[in-house]
Amino acid sequence: MPAKKEISLLPDEENLDSFSARVFRWLTTVGRYVIVFTELIVICAFLSRFWLDRINSDLSEVVRQQQAILKSTNGFEIEYSRLQQRLSIIKSFYKDQPEYQSKIQTLTESTPLDITYTNLTLTPDKSNNIAAAVSFSAYQENSIVNFITNLIVNPNISSVNIDTIEKKTKENIYHVNLSLVFKQNPNGSITQ
Repeated sequence: MPAKKEISLLPDEENLDSFSARVFRWLTTVGRYVIVFTELIVICAFLSRFWLDRINSDLSEVVRQQQAILKSTNGFEIEYSRLQQRLSIIKSFYKDQPEYQSKIQTLTESTPLDITYTNLTLTPDKSNNIAAAVSFSAYQENSIVNFITNLIVNPNISSVNIDTIEKKTKENIYHVNLSLVFKQNPNGSITQ
């Protein structure tokens, strides 16, 4: 029988120090470590996948909850932005209007305690003055006299006109209607 030929990649016993034998031994020893190290990395990646999947599902749940919150507040946000637009339009409209708050404050500072207002109307006139129509009631004549005197001596009021003073026979109360005009500053703005 003919002899079988074997192919062996291992170096011959005679050539243990040859270059190919040294490279082959180095590859087999270092190669084992490289393969084991690579398998460890693959196993760690495989095991960490379960931990990362759990974190991903938790984050997905948080995102779903936040999306639900955003959807529920969407109507409020739209209404809020519309309100802001309306307020800016109103503010631009009333920017050039006279300030009525200071006029009302001037009246309240001149008003005695037992005067009760029934009607107050503030309107700008053609010459950019603020005119006021005041209706009030009082139980005593002294209160009416004090109120009218306070209005006349007030430096922010240019004129005071008494329209009507009325006392009904069965009532013990006076009803008075006045009209007055507030002063302007020399630069054209109304006195504060």
